[in-house]
Amino acid sequence: MNKIERPQFLTYLGRFTLLFLATYYLIGLPFLAFQSALPESGRMALDFYETFRPFGLMAFAGQLLRALAFALVFYPFYNILFETTRGRLVLFGALWGVALFGSVEPQPGSIEGIIYTTIPFAEHMYALTAIALQMLLFVWIFFKWETLSRKKTGPVPRSSAGDIADISGNPESPESATNIPINLRGYTSRFTVVHLVTYWVIGPLFYQIAGYADALQEMEVFEMWRDLESIPVVLLVFFGQIFRGAFLGLLLAPFYGNYINRKNGWLLLFLLMFGLTALGSPLFLPEFILFEGTFMEFLKGLVIGIPEIVTQMLVFSLIFFWWQRKAERKK
Repeated sequence: MNKIERPQFLTYLGRFTLLFLATYYLIGLPFLAFQSALPESGRMALDFYETFRPFGLMAFAGQLLRALAFALVFYPFYNILFETTRGRLVLFGALWGVALFGSVEPQPGSIEGIIYTTIPFAEHMYALTAIALQMLLFVWIFFKWETLSRKKTGPVPRSSAGDIADISGNPESPESATNIPINLRGYTSRFTVVHLVTYWVIGPLFYQIAGYADALQEMEVFEMWRDLESIPVVLLVFFGQIFRGAFLGLLLAPFYGNYINRKNGWLLLFLLMFGLTALGSPLFLPEFILFEGTFMEFLKGLVIGIPEIVTQMLVFSLIFFWWQRKAERKK
């Protein structure tokens, strides 16, 4: 296997961001035309959540930030994407499977949206299909562009690659960088259990201390939510999170070798989890930069969701990393 060095950081960042924005509008603008042709009753969720948005300053800025977030997340794992034949599938799985279907946002196309909202199945499928097309196009062109760039420039020495700081503090291990867990079943089971426990402990805690009950009555977005106190919805949430935890674990398994043997690898795991499921969501950053109403209303909106997501991801990363490392040492 040929060792692939990461490219110059700013050059890589520019290519990734430019291509992401181009594919977003290449797919998004025709999708918006298709969406507007649907009967109003068949696009209520798509209109409300705005999976794709027409060209405008704030919409462009939101997607720019999203592209930058993706680029930063994948840069430490660049070797995984380009040293194996399955790199394209790994990148597509992260961009579409983790950032949309496995997103923390209850939105069209996400597991959370299926669990928590009454969004019709057809609108989920529209969002899933459109973003799948965008990500497939992006992955195909991105790999062509990166491969062509490496052929033109030749190998880039690590010392001059413009590398961002290695937050783990340890050198990469070429032997382990592309390996998924040897015991995939054990890894997936631990991933799912820790996801489920942290989800069920931290979620209700923030529900009580962050005023979620009042928000459910006041915020317009919650009008599409199910009755969270009904038994069928409680069961749907429970079993839905088991599926979501296993799904995320499997799609993130190819990145395993780059963080598990590092002293502070839990930071890389947190980067993956928070960067993809939150910052990479089609809604999170575009909605975050929209400043509407008073400053106090903006601050109140930050309290709903963001602290919970950061806390849950951080606690998950610490516990899972410790447990998985312990299981590795036993072997």
